[in-house]
Amino acid sequence: MDTKRLKLIMSLLAGISVLTGGILINLFIAANQVTIESLRNDSFFVYDAPIEIDEFSLTDHNNEPFTRSALKDKWTLVFFGYTFCPDICPITMAAIKQFYDLLEDNGTQSDVKVVMISVDPNRDTPEKLAEYVGFFNPEFIGLTGDYNNLYTMARKMNVAFSYLRVDDDNYLVTHNGEIMLIDPQGNNVGFFKAPYDPQLMLDNFRAVKKFSAKN
Repeated sequence: MDTKRLKLIMSLLAGISVLTGGILINLFIAANQVTIESLRNDSFFVYDAPIEIDEFSLTDHNNEPFTRSALKDKWTLVFFGYTFCPDICPITMAAIKQFYDLLEDNGTQSDVKVVMISVDPNRDTPEKLAEYVGFFNPEFIGLTGDYNNLYTMARKMNVAFSYLRVDDDNYLVTHNGEIMLIDPQGNNVGFFKAPYDPQLMLDNFRAVKKFSAKN
């Protein structure tokens, strides 16, 4: 094979290599782009735009005031539940604990807060909430307040709850099981959907953070 022909083939191969490399890079970039559509999957739903949370005043498990300002500067997972819940709440809180454990394994838990808001203010005293959320993680926060404030806040976050009398002395509370995700500006950006897989929750959380950083 003559030199000119060899150089031509080498040039063509180099061109193909550059073209192929460019295609692969573009595919890589495309695969790593985060969009609204990509954030809507079987495990997570993101709103078209973050929903501002109105001012509120609740009480945490240490009997300290907890207002909207406490949602600032960190990402917050919010779950509406209650300590007497027989199934959904302990399962959901266990999944959140596992998610938080994954953050701790990576040393990234410092910018995440976990809050459980009681939908059963008659029975969920601050002391009861302290014992309950503390069982899952001492960093978790339990919130309670009067019924009207809780109901108003739940409705603003698209959460419904109602009471079902079991007998003269006992009742259950039916409620949504989604886990809300609040951004560091205090806005509701979306929610994790059951059934919860801690690793998928972490993957979706990272994707939301990446998307928010670029928008």
